[in-house]
This record gives sequence, C-alpha cells and structure tokens, in this order.
Amino acid sequence: MPPLVTYHWSLVTVLQKGVDALAFLYAVLMFPVPLFWLILHPAIHFWRRLGNRSYWVALPLWIASGTALVLLRQRIFAERISRNPETWILGSVVVLLAFRMDRRTRREFGWRRLVGLSEVNPADPRAGVVSQGIYSYVRHPRYLQYMLMFWGLALLTGTKGFFLLAILTVLLYLIVVPLEERELREQYGPPYEAYARQVPRFVPRLRRRMKPQVSS
Repeated sequence: MPPLVTYHWSLVTVLQKGVDALAFLYAVLMFPVPLFWLILHPAIHFWRRLGNRSYWVALPLWIASGTALVLLRQRIFAERISRNPETWILGSVVVLLAFRMDRRTRREFGWRRLVGLSEVNPADPRAGVVSQGIYSYVRHPRYLQYMLMFWGLALLTGTKGFFLLAILTVLLYLIVVPLEERELREQYGPPYEAYARQVPRFVPRLRRRMKPQVSS
C-alpha cells in the first residue's frame, strides 16, 4: 500500500478511535439519566421528603450502569454498519445541534433546575413554569438534546450497539416524560396546562412560539 494511502487510513483509524472513546464516555455519563428519573418521578412525594439527599440514589445507579457498559463495551463496538461521507456529515450536524441546544438550555434554565433540584425542593425560588427562550419551542429541550446526541454519536461510530443505546434512550424518555408532566401538572396546575397546550414536547412548531409568561 502506498505511503500516502497508509497515512490516510491511519488518520481515519485515529479519528474513529477518538470518536468511539468520546461516544462511550458520553454513554457512561448520560445513559443513566432517564433511569434516574424513572426512579424519582413515580415516587416524587417520597423523594421530596428526603430533599437533596434523594440524589444519593444516583451514585449506585451510575456505578451499576457504567459497570454494565464497560463490561459490554466490546459487544457495543463489535459490529458496524457501512458508512459514507453523508452519514459522517449527518452525524456531525446532529451532534452540533445537540451541543447548541445544550448551551442554550443551560444558559436559560440554570444548572440547579437542570439537575432537578427544584423538583425535589418545590419551595426553591427557581421553581415555576418556564415558557421563554428555547422552552417556547419545545417543552423538553434537554431530553431532546440527549436523544439527538445519542443518535448523532450512533451515526458517527456506526456501531449497532450504539444504535441500540440510542433506541433505548428514546424509549426511556418516552416513559419518563409523561411521568414528569403528570408531576408538573399537579405542582403548577393551569399555568402548565396552558403551556403544554401551546408548546409541543419534542418537535418544534417553528412558525409558532409560546407567548412569554411570568413564571408561576
């Protein structure tokens, strides 16, 4: 094989290994998130009595999930679909979109609300219905961002195992979101009902935005 071709394939291999490593790290960190909320939302009144101490349940959950992913790592990356420049471009665009949504959500929502502190502590002054910014387009931008990131990384890695993780992530959030919205309706009542009627869960209506409201 000519040296130039060898050099090209070496760069591709290094790039692929880097993408695989970043994708796997993201999976270890973020795949347990919907599992955590599946534990908290159905029994939120119990967890609220514990307040911030309820977050200790996250530690064994992350350890168990991370350990399982590490043990399954070879299987996750064992098989790859055939890819082309279009799949690389599409994967990169989806990942960049997820990054952009993440930055906007963190800026507009704040880290305390993003990790759910206002949910386990309803008296938190930051609690209330947020309907401005990115939240005027979709009700759950952070969950949408997580799902997009998994799908983008699945396209970039090309592994069947990561596509499976992306599918499982979507299915988990489809279970989590109704549980969370039931809780929000109970907590905020008519203001959240009005917000939910105007703003879709995940797919934005680009020509229609929620009129700004004062948080309840």
